[in-house]
Amino acid sequence: MANPLLIKAAIALATDKRTWKAVGIALAAILTPFILIIIMVGAMLYGTASHNNAAVELTFYGGSIPVTMPGEYRDYITEMRSCFSSLDGAIAAVEEMMEDEDSLDSNRIKAVFYALNFGTENLSLRRAKAREFVDCFVEYRDCTHTWTDEDGEEHSYTHTRAYPINDLPTIYANVSAEVGRQVTSDDMANITEIYLRVVYRNFDVGADMALEGGNSTHDLIAEMVKDSDVIPSEGGFVSPLPGGWEDKVTSEFGYRQNPTGAGSEGHTGLDMGVPLGTEVRAVKDGKVLFVRYKQTGYGYHVAIDHGGGLVTLYGHCSEILVTEGQTVTAGQVIARSGSTGRSTGPHLHLEVIQDGVPQNPRNYL
Repeated sequence: MANPLLIKAAIALATDKRTWKAVGIALAAILTPFILIIIMVGAMLYGTASHNNAAVELTFYGGSIPVTMPGEYRDYITEMRSCFSSLDGAIAAVEEMMEDEDSLDSNRIKAVFYALNFGTENLSLRRAKAREFVDCFVEYRDCTHTWTDEDGEEHSYTHTRAYPINDLPTIYANVSAEVGRQVTSDDMANITEIYLRVVYRNFDVGADMALEGGNSTHDLIAEMVKDSDVIPSEGGFVSPLPGGWEDKVTSEFGYRQNPTGAGSEGHTGLDMGVPLGTEVRAVKDGKVLFVRYKQTGYGYHVAIDHGGGLVTLYGHCSEILVTEGQTVTAGQVIARSGSTGRSTGPHLHLEVIQDGVPQNPRNYL
């Protein structure tokens, strides 16, 4: 049996404010180094992200490089700007060989080159190599023209025309052959983020949800598809999961309790609980709008443009099996389920977005 004196002493210590103060000081002393490490790592990551974003802006749009920019970044930006000048010359030369209505997407070309080369020591790009890189984005065809002169004699001449390639998988295959290594899914994801940041400068492409004064992924999607050339297919929606989806829904569209317990939040899709690696299928014919690999928000996610302002988004995937610009058909496996980003377990987060506004997927499936 416990000693009554010991019990009284323990109670006295437990109710003594000085005891708790001493415990607090001891815990603070123990935890402070770890807290400082976490803060320092977070600051370093934030600083790196800031430098990366600033480097993209300064390289693509020019301007004075701040003195606060790390020395190596200043060198990388300066060298990349020089390479961009070489690419501009090559782009202009190729466009002279195009029909009047054709042109190259210089931002896309530069985004690919930037993603593959930024950070390379002593980077340079000779005129011939710049032309070879730009050639990855075009197809050359011989065109023959014939005419008859006043004497009825027929004449002809042949010349080479350049035509832009709009199919990204083909472009990436060409670039892989040119640079001598595979353009990986990580490379493609970086290219997409750089390209979106450059083209849609008013959008915080790194954020999934709108912040005060910012724009969300939904706004970005609306902007990207407003001039879409995708023709809506006649078929309806199919299940995004094998064996049906109805009995797998774990969270409905609309407002739900915040996981932190701090009120409610808008849920912009349907969550479907499935084992890790389950096949995720396109619910309708379309073209892959973008593929993004992120550690926050939607995690690894892919969006498909179905035409007419209609887009579906598949979030928290563990693997994505399609490429930006690729044409897909209803029922085609495009990804595998996962728990990346803001997720508490393996599932598929499916969104249906019309003109930038999330809709209840139940009304479409």
